[in-house]
Amino acid sequence: MERKEYEKIELRSDEIQEILSRPPHSLIRYGISIICGVILVLLIGSFFFKYPDIITGEVVITTENPPVWVVARSSGRIKKLTCQDKQIVKSNNLLAVIDNPAKTKDIEELDKLLKGIIISDSVFFIPIELYTHSYELGELQSAFSSFTRAAVNYENFLSVNLTNQERMALQKQIHGKEDYSINLQRQQELKENELKIAKEAYERENQLYKKGIISKAELETAEQTYLNLQQSFQQLRTSIINENIESIQMNESVKKLSLQYLQDKNQYYSDLKSTYRELVATLESWRQTYLLTSPINGVVTFNTYWQKDQFVEAGSKVFAIIPQHSGRMVGKILVSTSGIGKVKTGQTVNIKLNGYPYMEYGMLKARINNISLVSTEDNYTIEVELLNGLETAIGKKIEFTGELSGIAEIITDNRSLGQRLLSPLEYVWKEKFK
Repeated sequence: MERKEYEKIELRSDEIQEILSRPPHSLIRYGISIICGVILVLLIGSFFFKYPDIITGEVVITTENPPVWVVARSSGRIKKLTCQDKQIVKSNNLLAVIDNPAKTKDIEELDKLLKGIIISDSVFFIPIELYTHSYELGELQSAFSSFTRAAVNYENFLSVNLTNQERMALQKQIHGKEDYSINLQRQQELKENELKIAKEAYERENQLYKKGIISKAELETAEQTYLNLQQSFQQLRTSIINENIESIQMNESVKKLSLQYLQDKNQYYSDLKSTYRELVATLESWRQTYLLTSPINGVVTFNTYWQKDQFVEAGSKVFAIIPQHSGRMVGKILVSTSGIGKVKTGQTVNIKLNGYPYMEYGMLKARINNISLVSTEDNYTIEVELLNGLETAIGKKIEFTGELSGIAEIITDNRSLGQRLLSPLEYVWKEKFK
């Protein structure tokens, strides 16, 4: 359009003035008022109507005394099944045996015999059946053979021991030499008296010879008698000294033999105790590997394995033992470390159970009782209390089967939309004018 055409438009014409001077229609006025009112109501309502912040986590509902799983520690077929589903069992009751080379009956018999063994410094007793009976023990055979060999060696050492016999023989000889030494001491006393008398006789004869009363031959006879007695006395003293030396040597030999006896005894005793402990430890390892036993009193329930000859994988859960007195029900929630800062005790939790659609069954209500102080594998454990037990918010009762799992929604903050919109502005205001 050219400039001349624009200039032809008359803005002050009567038609245009009529349009500009006419007030808006009432419908338009009311429409604008209604829209403004709705916006105002929504704005005001945004401060009254609230919706929560939610942190989710996996939850497991169990009891204060939760079910205990019996886990297989080796792979193999179930060789023997000694329980039935939902049977009442006691602690340490045998539930099943996993296939292995040993005979379970022989293992049980060996276990009973081992409990009757007494091994100490003063008392030694091993049932004769351990030596005479033939057992099929599989992995325990080597440890059992070592133990029986050590037991036979120790028993033979106690009953027939050359070192001890030699020591006892030397002790008898020492006792004999002690009596002989006493006799020699008495002979020495007699010889001393004889020597004293002979000396006095010689001195008397010497005085008489000097006076010329006796001859020189008589003096020499008295002197010879005195010298003979003195020589005999010296020989007796030498014999006594030799006997004392031999007694000392024999006592030293007895000490050495006694020490050798104690060393041999301690060695045999140590071997026996060591092999005994090894056998007991091997037996316990075998029990834990191949025997499935009840760890607590309760009711056994089968999970996957129901009959003999089924194959069991190591690490698989074979049975569950449900305690007879389970206590109150609690929930355990695993929450990631990224959201734990908003979680506080007393907050409300909504639980949606697996297998029970919440649109049909409803949700369980719970409250946080405790929060773990440290995390495990980047997760904190939160304990919650079920407010109405297993009754959902819409009044339906959930059947408890020992353990329930699901998703927990923790309501951490219940704020309105207006508060959420104003929070950033409030933060900026405080940061700017603080």
